[in-house]
Amino acid sequence: MRTYLQDLISRMTLREKVMNSEESVSWQAYREAESLQELSAIQELDAFLRGGPSKAERSAAYFMIGAIGNNLEESRCASTLISYIPSETDKQALATLLDGIAKIPLAIGTDLEPVYELLRDTRWLVRHRAIQALRTSTAPETEDRLLAVLVESTDPYDRVYCHSVLNRIGTLKSIPALEAGLESSKRDVKLSAKAAIQKILLRSARSTS
Repeated sequence: MRTYLQDLISRMTLREKVMNSEESVSWQAYREAESLQELSAIQELDAFLRGGPSKAERSAAYFMIGAIGNNLEESRCASTLISYIPSETDKQALATLLDGIAKIPLAIGTDLEPVYELLRDTRWLVRHRAIQALRTSTAPETEDRLLAVLVESTDPYDRVYCHSVLNRIGTLKSIPALEAGLESSKRDVKLSAKAAIQKILLRSARSTS
C-alpha cells in the first residue's frame, strides 16, 4: 500500500491525550479521509485488510472505503465492505463498516445477506447499524427483512431505525406494521412511524398520478 494511505491510517489510529478532539491528529486525519476520491485506493486497502491489521486499523480502512464510496457514489465500495462482514468480529469495527455501507448507493443485485444476518445480532450497536446500512437498498427483500424485525423485536430503537429506513424505501406493504407503531408508548417510535407512513403514502400517490 502506498505510503500516503499507510500514513493516513497511522494518523487516524494515533492514541493521544488532548482536551479538545478537534486539536487531535486523529480527528484531523479522519476529516482528511472523508475527502478521499481515488477508486484505485480500494485495491490497496483491500490488500491491507487481508494482511491482518489491528481492529483500530481495520476500522480506519473501512472508514476510508466508505468515504470513497460516498464521494464517488460507487456501489462497488459497498460490496467490498460487505465482503468483510463474515470475518469481522469486533463490534466497533463492524459499526464503522456498516456506517460506510449506509452512505453508499447499493446496486441492484448486491448480495445483502451478510447485512441481513446482522439484523438479529445480540449486540445492539451492530444491530442498529445493520438496519441503517440498508437505507439505500432497492431490493424488495430488504423491506420484508425490516418488517420481520418490526414483528420480532422488542427493542424500541430497532423500531425507530426500521421506521427511518422504511421512510426512505418502504411501500404500501409496510403500512400495517407502521400503524402498529402508532400505538407505541414510546414517543420516538410513534413519531417515526407516523413520518414513515406519510412519506410512503406520498410516494405512492406520486407514482400513480
